[in-house]
Amino acid sequence: MNDYHLKDLSSKVKSVLHAKKKSGQYLAAYAPYGYRKSEEDRHKLVIDGESAAVVRQIFQMRQSGMAYGKIAAALNEKGILPPRWYWAVHYGNGSCKYSRLWAYATVRSLLNDDIYVGTLTQNCTGSRSYKDKTMIRKPESEWISHEGAHEAIIGPELWEAVQKINQAAKQISANNTPPQASLFTGKLVCADCGHPLVAARETQRRKNGTVKHYTSYFCSRFATTGHSICSWHRIFEISLKNLVLSDIRAHGKAVAADEAAVLDKLKQHIQSASAAQQEDSRQEINRLRRRLEELEGITAKLYEDKVSGAISGDSFSVLIQKNEQERIQKSERLDSLLAGERKAQQDIANIHQWAGTIRQYLDLQELNREIIEELIDRIEVGERTVIDGQRHQDIKIYYRFVGLV
Repeated sequence: MNDYHLKDLSSKVKSVLHAKKKSGQYLAAYAPYGYRKSEEDRHKLVIDGESAAVVRQIFQMRQSGMAYGKIAAALNEKGILPPRWYWAVHYGNGSCKYSRLWAYATVRSLLNDDIYVGTLTQNCTGSRSYKDKTMIRKPESEWISHEGAHEAIIGPELWEAVQKINQAAKQISANNTPPQASLFTGKLVCADCGHPLVAARETQRRKNGTVKHYTSYFCSRFATTGHSICSWHRIFEISLKNLVLSDIRAHGKAVAADEAAVLDKLKQHIQSASAAQQEDSRQEINRLRRRLEELEGITAKLYEDKVSGAISGDSFSVLIQKNEQERIQKSERLDSLLAGERKAQQDIANIHQWAGTIRQYLDLQELNREIIEELIDRIEVGERTVIDGQRHQDIKIYYRFVGLV
């Protein structure tokens, strides 16, 4: 019966919302960038002067031939707030968990949204059912559109000109090779901004007619912000592959030659950083255990005194509550310290596991995705620099179980 009631209720709510969309009422929680909700009717959109001016500027930049990323870079350089931050500052509480930067995808989405010519399109997404709230994209036949639903920010001539440019760019992208997972996808991070590195495939046509294909990686934040934040941090896959291969083989040979020495060195590296802290922790654990035993004894004595009439019921309530609060506080602290000790023991066990795994690859000749998944946690890639005419690039390989070796 509960299930039937929920299904019926869901059907009624969807029916009401569908009718409102049919009538042209705007039902989303937030107004799109460039608009705000009318004070007289919250289901009606009106132009927000400040953000609408930015929307017109973006369309004009696109009409002049600027790429999505270049537009994002120009907006970031001017210090213009992106949509979510603009709403938070002007209509919210002044803070937002999202990035304070314009990105490639934000600009592309804005330039392809027909809401700026006065067309209101709704019912594009929805949940699978009243039991499954997963959002899905509905077929275009179910969309509900109203032309002239609100005042347009962009004129029809500018809109058509920009859409032709967008379609041409889309056709170029459609002819490119479909995206594929590269050897180090998901394992590389920028050493400066912490964002992942993404792969790019390049083709070099040589004078003798041969074609050479390369894969390189570069900072995704640098790319999505139109080169306005961070820097390239570019590294070629073949160079990184050779570096990682050499590093794995070197560690494998070191473990095979003298495993005890390698393990001792790794243990010292882990323990030296927190030796004093671990000793303090052990002492505090002993103190907490003694105090908890005392509190248990105090609790038993309080019950005896209450039964014998040595203390009143009110005094017993106050004292037992105070005693229980201290017991809970001390227990939570003890659990936290014990969890830290277990982690330290697990770190030692992880060292042995890493040594057993790396030993298998002392004669590794070819690197593949399975081996990278098994051995590598992440690789930090620094920016390339030139020192005394020599190129340098800081690469840090963090292995699973042990981290940076």
